[in-house]
Amino acid sequence: MDGVLPAEARAEMEVHLPACPTCREQEAFERGLRERMRALPAPELPAALEARVRRALRRRPVPAAVRWLPVAAGLALAVLWGRGAAPFVAWELARNHVLCFSRERLQAEVWTSDTGEIAEWYRQRGTEVPVLPSSAAGVEIVGGRFCSLPDRTVAHLYYAGEKRHLSVFVVPGPARFANGFLTRQGGENVRLLHTSGLTVALVGEDMETVDAFHRALSMGRADASALTRMTGAP
Repeated sequence: MDGVLPAEARAEMEVHLPACPTCREQEAFERGLRERMRALPAPELPAALEARVRRALRRRPVPAAVRWLPVAAGLALAVLWGRGAAPFVAWELARNHVLCFSRERLQAEVWTSDTGEIAEWYRQRGTEVPVLPSSAAGVEIVGGRFCSLPDRTVAHLYYAGEKRHLSVFVVPGPARFANGFLTRQGGENVRLLHTSGLTVALVGEDMETVDAFHRALSMGRADASALTRMTGAP
């Protein structure tokens, strides 16, 4: 982005980018951020502003905090944009999946194998969840809770089988990605998707389980839509 890579590194980057969706998305995000910042309108400054500022500077030194304020503002802007980028969201969720399932016992706040019951539990706490299958690919729902991430709190639904685990996250806040974004973070497979107006993430160690659950989720959503059309329910 800054044009400072040596020729050899630039050549490696040009080979790597076409084969890596995660890096391509990060590169596009960085370019888009710079373009948006360049496109910000420049305010018209009063003609006497420079003279007033110079007089003030001669009277007293500028505190260090003020000198670093533009840098801090730029970093804050970068953080606000970066937290919604798909690789960052995927990293957050993969890390939480590993943390929860590595415990000796799941720290669920609600234990149930009934998807309707768990949906109502979340609804009573102000969070909607999509229509979920009770089981798929050898895992079934066992419970859920709210998990705190560095920048947000997510609904975390636990699916478990004899040797497999799957997390279904309902993610509030910014999450910028193409629907069906798929990546691997820390040994975990993460799929991000939009469904029923919600941002949902599927995280699991086994790609087959994630894909099978994604298909089951899509079928359940289609069945629910068909039922809504037939009954006229809102």
